Amino acid sequence: MSKVYSGTYFYNFESSSFTPDGTDETWCLSGNMEQAELPAKGANSPWGTAHVVVRGKLSPPGHYCNLAASKFVLTVSQVLKVSDKRAREP
Repeated sequence: MSKVYSGTYFYNFESSSFTPDGTDETWCLSGNMEQAELPAKGANSPWGTAHVVVRGKLSPPGHYCNLAASKFVLTVSQVLKVSDKRAREP
């Protein structure tokens, strides 16, 4: 069953993650998040953050993504709101 989640979306050329509001957890993220990303500058891939509200499904607890460091994977089915897009320097 899908639910609505709010938090910070981080992305770069290697990975993306989601930090739910009010926590210090970092979850793996799956799904199309293009509308929450700034365009790439020159030869650089997009790299940044945005505050998002998404609809999605959370995986069971486990060890996911980069070095199995994430406890969950959030599979996004719909981006509901995007704000505070910020570019980050690599």
